[in-house]
Order: sequence, then structure tokens, then C-alpha cells
Amino acid sequence: MPLWVWVVLGGVGAMLLLMMGLVLVIGGATSSIASDLHYQCDSAVGPDPSLTVTASRASAVARPTAHSAPTGGVTTVPTTNPYAELTIAPDDTGASDWQRACATALKDAPYQNAPLLTVGSGVGADCARQLALALSRGASSGAESSAGARMDAAELTRTVIYRASAAQSTAQCSLTAPVGAPSPDVARPPDSSVRRACGQSDSSGASVVVLPNTVAAQGACGQRVDLSAVSAGDLVFWNYRNNAPTEVGIAVGGTTLVTVDSSSGGLVERVIPSADDVRVKRVLGSGM
Repeated sequence: MPLWVWVVLGGVGAMLLLMMGLVLVIGGATSSIASDLHYQCDSAVGPDPSLTVTASRASAVARPTAHSAPTGGVTTVPTTNPYAELTIAPDDTGASDWQRACATALKDAPYQNAPLLTVGSGVGADCARQLALALSRGASSGAESSAGARMDAAELTRTVIYRASAAQSTAQCSLTAPVGAPSPDVARPPDSSVRRACGQSDSSGASVVVLPNTVAAQGACGQRVDLSAVSAGDLVFWNYRNNAPTEVGIAVGGTTLVTVDSSSGGLVERVIPSADDVRVKRVLGSGM
């Protein structure tokens, strides 16, 4: 019996498994489905600690051959993941923590196509850049929420992306309201403390992007972006520990991002890290 048994239900994945009777083991199988599964896991929970991957700004990992990169950006509508019902047998002692973390993450994570090769554009991306830069250049004493408390990186990305996504509908980007405070154009993003899919709409059904409350949960959201195509509004994750990112920033260009400094608690603009465990996701629509 294999060490890690995947049971996939629904969609094309289930049809392939039922028709071909495939039992796949990550790291042991060489089929395109096994490669795709590994790519989905890498995108959701970060690099496999058992493998050594040398990243470059051209590409963080090999692109899956079964899918071509979209040419028109990314949709903000959740994509059904055919691996959402993937399970690992409870008594499978050979499964790694990375594999188990992946099985959990894919229940909510959108399916990943090949990394996007086109830069983001449009009102949303430009608004995210303006908001992030305005905050970093005007909040030297540290990022604060409407309640006056220091803002962490997850709250920064949630609020900026929420307001930037609303700008895609209103065609207006407000830089005047304090981050986290209700404003005429968009209120503070609703709470996401209850486990949910990477939200794309608030409780009213408005077409806005509502990210989870933690950096770890945000890491599974959005569509993968090739490192060569990083652009304003993209989320950059790095410093993965225990199969989840611990740091996140909002790209304001192809080489820089805005984040919360972990030591000072203040907002900073810095160069996008070039470590092996950098992963980039796009959660804002392109060309809107």
C-alpha cells in the first residue's frame, strides 16, 4: 500500500482516477496528475520541506504542463478545486506534515492554473498601490486601525485589498479614510474568523475581495503569479514555517512591496525577498 493515498472526488480529477484507477503518491509518481497535485500543494502551503528547490525571479517552481497561463489576468470568482475532497487515511503514518497541511488547505483554496505571466492592471491594482504607498509614507509611527491599535500585516492586506477591490466597481479610490475605518465608498472588511473559503464577496453580496484574518490562511488565496510578473496589488508571501507563510506584503511594483515590520510594528517599503520560499498570489481582477 502507498504511504500517502489520495482520494479525489468531483470534477475532472475524479473521472481520471475512476477511469484509470490511479493511486498517487506525491514524490513517487511521475504522472501529470501527481505533478499537478504537488503544484497545488506548493501553492497552498508553500515548498515541500523534503525537496530542495532553487528559485529564481523567472520562476519559483516548474510550471504544470497540463495548463497554460491565462492571458487576461485573474478572475475574482472562486474556482472550484477538484482536490477539495482529497483525504489522507488517518492511519497513514507515512504521510508528512506538509502533505496533511495540504489536504486541509485544499478544502478552501482555489484551483491553481499555471503561474500568471501577465502583470496586473486596472483600477484595483492602481488603487492598491496608492493605498499601500500612502500608508507607508504617512504612518512612520506605525500602522494603526480605526480602534487605535497597531495593525498587523494580515489586517493591512485585508483592508487595502478590500478597498481596492471595491474601487474596481466604483472606479474611485479613496485615500482619505483611515485604514480600517468605515468610509463613504467602502466599510471595513467583515470578520473572517470562522473558517471559510477565500471570500470574494461581503455579506451584502457586493463584488469585493474579503481575505481571511491570518497570514497563514491568506496564503492559500488567489491565483499564483510568476515571479517575473509581480505587479501592484499582488500579495507576496514568504518565510514559511510549519507549512504556512508567516509574512505578507502588498506589491507596489515589480520589485518592491509594503508590509508591517515585525520588529518595530511600523509600515515599511522594502525590496521583494528573493528567497526560495517566496510565493506570489493575485486576488484582484486584471484590466478592470
